[in-house]
Amino acid sequence: MAPHARMLAKVLVITGDNFCRGTMKNRLQAIAFALVLGATVSGCAPIHEPELSGVIDRGTDLAVARQIAYAHEHYKEPNTLKFGNLGATDCVNFTSQTLLARGWSMTQGWGVEKLNGTFAYTRAWISSTGFRDYLAGHPELATAVSWDNRNSVQSGDVVQFDWDASGDRDHTAIVSGFEEDAATGRRTVLVSSHSPGAFDWPITDVLAENDSRAKVYFWHIKSPND
Repeated sequence: MAPHARMLAKVLVITGDNFCRGTMKNRLQAIAFALVLGATVSGCAPIHEPELSGVIDRGTDLAVARQIAYAHEHYKEPNTLKFGNLGATDCVNFTSQTLLARGWSMTQGWGVEKLNGTFAYTRAWISSTGFRDYLAGHPELATAVSWDNRNSVQSGDVVQFDWDASGDRDHTAIVSGFEEDAATGRRTVLVSSHSPGAFDWPITDVLAENDSRAKVYFWHIKSPND
């Protein structure tokens, strides 16, 4: 989730919790601020689908191929019937869906179900920090990889961003491949996500659009052969 989306979320929480206790003037100010900021959010989150000129490497793992195929199918068209859509905070919901396509199974701590037309999510399914904590507690599923060791990252791995270096996780996506520059040998991580919708978005461009304080963390998703 981008920083401006987090700001809007905070405004909506404030208006939801305190709206009835405030004065009419404060209520109107809160509504106006939320509407203005909401318009800003909708205008700043386009679909990112760059035209890449290098060779794209996605690896050879068939389970990862299913994961990336799901991401490609739904990065612009959310699978709302099965998983709902959390709007500006849908990034972990989407990442979780791609892991199901890869072959993961829901657990008590990581999952979603639809009850009487309403989706009920675990924290790990929809919170970037919650998902970090879930993966940290399940080393059989994933191992942490630092930014300095990004050359060991593989297609299908998870990438998380801490936009303001506060120690939590603000956005989650998957590594959908790598663009390789034949002339320079440079290998750029490509990211696919919701909130914003993106497929094969170079991580250098992701970082350029956000706070210079941003920190990047990876999770290597284990395969049976690991």
